[in-house]
Amino acid sequence: MEDRPAGYISKIRGFNRDAKLYIVSSVATSIAFGISQVIFNLYLIEVGFSEDFIGFFLSVSLFATAGIAIVAGSLTDRTSRKRVVLLAGMVSFGALLTQYTILEPVGLLLSQVFFGLSSAFVQVAWAPYITGLTTHEERPHLFGVTSGLSLIGVLSGNILGGMMPGLFYQVLRIADSLTMGYRYALWVSLVPYVLSIIVIVPMTPDIPKNDGRLSMGFSHVRNWGFIGRYTLVVATVGLGAGMIVMFFNIFFAAEETFGASTELIGVIFGINTLVLALGSFVSPALSDRIGKVNTVVLTELMSVPFLLMISWAPTLWLAVFAYVARTALMNMAGPVSQAFFMECLTAEERSTASGVLSASDSFVRGIAANIGGWLLAQGLYRLPYVLVSGLYLLAVAEFYVFFRRKEDEIQKIRSATVTAGETKVEIDAT
Repeated sequence: MEDRPAGYISKIRGFNRDAKLYIVSSVATSIAFGISQVIFNLYLIEVGFSEDFIGFFLSVSLFATAGIAIVAGSLTDRTSRKRVVLLAGMVSFGALLTQYTILEPVGLLLSQVFFGLSSAFVQVAWAPYITGLTTHEERPHLFGVTSGLSLIGVLSGNILGGMMPGLFYQVLRIADSLTMGYRYALWVSLVPYVLSIIVIVPMTPDIPKNDGRLSMGFSHVRNWGFIGRYTLVVATVGLGAGMIVMFFNIFFAAEETFGASTELIGVIFGINTLVLALGSFVSPALSDRIGKVNTVVLTELMSVPFLLMISWAPTLWLAVFAYVARTALMNMAGPVSQAFFMECLTAEERSTASGVLSASDSFVRGIAANIGGWLLAQGLYRLPYVLVSGLYLLAVAEFYVFFRRKEDEIQKIRSATVTAGETKVEIDAT
């Protein structure tokens, strides 16, 4: 009788030390992000910056990421990915400390440039690094569990981010205490960020390509066709997401919409994150049943009606319901999609492919952030959700058309390789 695949819990228990440290680092980063997600835009508005400046500010890091990501991917494929993640994490910490401390526009924008550059290296190095330390069977569950626990970290950060400014405000009792309350809360968010860097140190070193010498070139990339199609899908999603995702706190807080308080926004974001975390735990099991491609198509398609609901919701709690449902459905397949992308690439090209993906996604999100900020500055708080619905439908159609047969092709190649007794699988995904 054939051995049945290991159960969900068994696979989680089987994670090695590197996988567990990866989870800890991701969760700590998520706590830091959860705090800043609630309050950073509100902090900038409190000190007098406009929505269109905030949109431009957010786009700066995205454009910086886009400008360096392909180069970062090519370099990272030829050096130690662990070293890249560590150094980039330290640069990101310095950039965040700067922008949480100063309020001078040039300094803010410069720190955002460095944050974008370092983020590019993290994005192209992290997933390929941990992919090289895990097996095909455990990857979807590792990415799913990491995503779910990270979202619980975001939930914790959301709650803290909503509460801390008010607590600091009550303690300080000075003229600008709300501003300082935001600032102190942002400084607190840096503590888990430091932890996320420290736990990378004991992880297993990877072997640099070319004996550690950095070099450029793309001769090692075999699957340009697959990379291009997947990048087009992600860029379509990014063009939509960039218009709304970074502005949800402003949308809920604006007097023209619902006038929600910081504490209430923290609760809303927390509820959203909790539901999203549950979805992340479910998505690997769903992909085991219906496949990775079908999971992505189904969940993302189901999110679109809720996105449209946000655009006309007359009450706060109806808008919150639609926001939570939309976010959970649109994002729950993220870990599955990431595992699918990595598995369709050879080990040598994964960082370069991640660089191409990151560059395209960041570039279109940068454009979209400026569009979204401008629309908010014009008082058009609901229109972006209608526009984004169309882009999401297009992305779902692209993913289905491009990849509906790809999963079967990969499985046939893997089965044929196992039958032939090979020890290494090289997949041509073009």
